[in-house]
Amino acid sequence: MNMRRAGLLLLTLIFLSSCGLPIGRDLVVKNKGEVRQFESSNPLFSSIVTQFEQAGKQYSGNANFSAGHVPVNFGDTENESFEGVCFSYPDGTTEVIIKEAWWNSASQSLKESLLFHELGHCVLNRDHDNETHDANGVTYKASLMSSVIVNSGQYNSHRSGYLTELFTLNKTPLFQSLDSN
Repeated sequence: MNMRRAGLLLLTLIFLSSCGLPIGRDLVVKNKGEVRQFESSNPLFSSIVTQFEQAGKQYSGNANFSAGHVPVNFGDTENESFEGVCFSYPDGTTEVIIKEAWWNSASQSLKESLLFHELGHCVLNRDHDNETHDANGVTYKASLMSSVIVNSGQYNSHRSGYLTELFTLNKTPLFQSLDSN
């Protein structure tokens, strides 16, 4: 590798490691010295977090599955196009931040889909998965970890398949469900 190319690579690495860009596991990685905004969750989210933990136990087969200590709260996602985000901090902590205006206008299934997606980043260390699956002339998202939220109708109709994929990475049950429609 020539010196110019090596220098450009080094500068790129320094730049990426010094700012809060979404790097790593599609998390928004915060700058050195920044700390988590919240230590506890807004109680409004507790029922969906409990559902996430119950689904994790059911689909993963791990009776001890837990969301751990990942606070979920309303706040600034720091990007207009993000309805929710998982922030990762240099001290190893994470938190989920949701836009309150979006939450207040969303259906229950969209709320669950978004929160399960963000917990997928923070708890399951999942990246975005933008694979699609065509079935009967319709294109479906092949993962709850798609960078665009799975719509209510598709999520409700194929919830078990989406949760199987979320917790086990196995897409076969989802694809079978999509193909049977």
